[in-house]
Amino acid sequence: MKQFVEKELVYPLLRGRETKRWSFENKSWIILPQDLLHQNRAFDDKVLEKKYPKAHQYFERFKEKLLLRTHYKAHFKNQGYPYYSLYNVGPYTFAPFKVVWREQSSSFECAVISMVDGKVIIPDHKLILIPFIEENEAHFVCAMLASCISRFIIQSYTVSTQLSTHILKNIKIPKYDSQLYIHRDLSSLSKQCHEKAAAGISVIDLENHIDFLAAQLWGLTKEELQDIKESLEEMRS
Repeated sequence: MKQFVEKELVYPLLRGRETKRWSFENKSWIILPQDLLHQNRAFDDKVLEKKYPKAHQYFERFKEKLLLRTHYKAHFKNQGYPYYSLYNVGPYTFAPFKVVWREQSSSFECAVISMVDGKVIIPDHKLILIPFIEENEAHFVCAMLASCISRFIIQSYTVSTQLSTHILKNIKIPKYDSQLYIHRDLSSLSKQCHEKAAAGISVIDLENHIDFLAAQLWGLTKEELQDIKESLEEMRS
């Protein structure tokens, strides 16, 4: 049964399998009944019914099933929150830029996501995210994480396909400084990688430049960088 809801509550949804290194392609949408003035909470039931009656009617169709959700019982029921509340949604969800990667993957691949049709992209629960207000900083962090050095470190200590936020505890990324040329260049290279990847163009030359600059930033020699590249290739085979 087809049913319309107010477009203000509909957001582009990005799933893990739609995310690769330097690229993404959202194919789904999600109804997010979140109060943007209080982004960690959904609209109260009466408010939603008044402001967005179509969405409220839609949720009512599934009320019994939504009440049975484990996350609703564990995190919302005792606090009197609406039955359609969503777990793990907050200001970070609505950040204009995010670096994301799959929670479960045999290899680490990250990308910067922003907006589609003027709406922020919402990562699903299979994606780990770092929120950013500023685009250049997001791309700088993405470049550092996507470098062969970071990927080598991640592959070295992860014993399963779980790639959570612990990555940030093991890889020290300096705070972005727009006054430093190396930071600006890494950010620019990430943007170029995203543009080329979206167009289906090889980014090997750009990735090699990212690896070189990341090695400089972390104080590694050319020989050490080459050793890391060779070791990473061996780990893949």
